[in-house]
Amino acid sequence: MHESAVIRLLHEGLPPIGEQEPTALPFTPEALDASPLAVPADGALWEEREENGLRWLEKPAHGLRAPVYITGPATSTLDVARILVEKGLFPEWASALSLSQSAGRGQMRRAWSSPSGNLYSALRLPSSAPFDSFAAAPACGALVAEGLSRERCPVMLKWPNDLLQAADTFSPPVMPGREDCRKVGGMLLEERRGALIAGIGLNLVSCPPTSSLRDNYAFSAGVLCREDGLPLLGNALENGKKNKDIVTIFTLWKRLADAMFSCYANEKAPEPWWPALALRRLAFRGCHVTLADACPEKETTVRIPCEGVVEGVTASGALCLSTAYGTATFLGGSLLPAKEADSNDVFPSPE
Repeated sequence: MHESAVIRLLHEGLPPIGEQEPTALPFTPEALDASPLAVPADGALWEEREENGLRWLEKPAHGLRAPVYITGPATSTLDVARILVEKGLFPEWASALSLSQSAGRGQMRRAWSSPSGNLYSALRLPSSAPFDSFAAAPACGALVAEGLSRERCPVMLKWPNDLLQAADTFSPPVMPGREDCRKVGGMLLEERRGALIAGIGLNLVSCPPTSSLRDNYAFSAGVLCREDGLPLLGNALENGKKNKDIVTIFTLWKRLADAMFSCYANEKAPEPWWPALALRRLAFRGCHVTLADACPEKETTVRIPCEGVVEGVTASGALCLSTAYGTATFLGGSLLPAKEADSNDVFPSPE
């Protein structure tokens, strides 16, 4: 059995980082079996392993590209990955899954609601292009969106790193309202000791209520489902239906991570491969949008509101908009439904 094709259960938990609570709590095989993370029974026995001061239970799992670590309640999967990176135990394409998160985080360090039943993962990305530049976030988002599409789960990539599902009423090029699309997942990238880690969260059984969202939220939260209305988890119900194809979060993640790796390996070429992949899943292409706190690619120190039509993404990872003053590219900003422009809501014309 190849060393990478293993599941590693951090049954003793993980120590705290600094003065915070323990990074992960103990999680026995029995607790794992009874949880939404349950690993399918295959007759293989857990064996105890120890390396670099950490102990875990390990069993083989065919088809993995790198080790998958599983923990009980954790502060966040990104914290779990940080410790594993520092211990030299988290190679490229290794991942971590946690039952829940007490300190999950999103963009701008906003709290990410993380109850049990949803998917909370951390994945180490390669150190090569496009993951060695600003393009890492939208490229990773494109891979996740493509992987979910192979599960018959249509999602859109809201640049640079959010995942949306559209209601039946949404029909481009009209920009949807807040309730016409639902945010069902997102990604956060962090670098630790030269390793780029993608924290990936998917709402599989629950999502935050609208009352808990910040005042200027773009779209309501929602639960991810397939094109036929079925949930992705076999034990979850959506619209009174039950999906028997995927039983646990672990099996879903195994398939999703494999699809991401396969897509990356197959599409990798001398020319940038990921912009075309992102374009296939890009939300609001051809729609008139507002980009709040827009950060122009050519002047990264100035943030201005801007309106325009979404054209695509560039090889640098920038969002391309057609504005009243020509085509412009942006490295930062938040996409919102377009509104009536006033003198301060458009990209300024050159002097």
